[in-house]
Amino acid sequence: MKKFVTAALLTGATSAFAAGQFSPLISYELVYSEPSTATSNTASMINTSMQYTFPRSLSVYGGFSFILRDSFETAAQAGARFYTPNPLFYVNGKMPVWTYVGLGANFLDNVAFYPEAGFRIGINDDTRVDVFMKVYNSNDTAYDKHATVGIGLTF
Repeated sequence: MKKFVTAALLTGATSAFAAGQFSPLISYELVYSEPSTATSNTASMINTSMQYTFPRSLSVYGGFSFILRDSFETAAQAGARFYTPNPLFYVNGKMPVWTYVGLGANFLDNVAFYPEAGFRIGINDDTRVDVFMKVYNSNDTAYDKHATVGIGLTF
């Protein structure tokens, strides 16, 4: 029986993977709030990632972050997002809008973890615009308790 269940799960996972979609994800984040204890001035971040969207409201992404602070810094980035299964509403009756929550990490000298929340707007069948907010948590005071707002493009 265990073999049957394992085979069924693997078959389902494989078919879900085959039905997904890879797409580039480019985003810009502006730091709008940082604590007074921050050890540097982090201004903004540009993220370039590759995203894989599963057919059932889940996506994972990974790539690089380019961080503008007192000096320029790069980091690896990875995360996952959970979308609403159906659009919440449509803009002009044509563009679907989903909400999402996610978790991710920037791998710097000290890892900076973040929760994120946002909206994904379907411009057309291939292009999506994300509007989001993140709050970073890290042992490094250059990034800890920094809140950002951002906009992203998936095509």
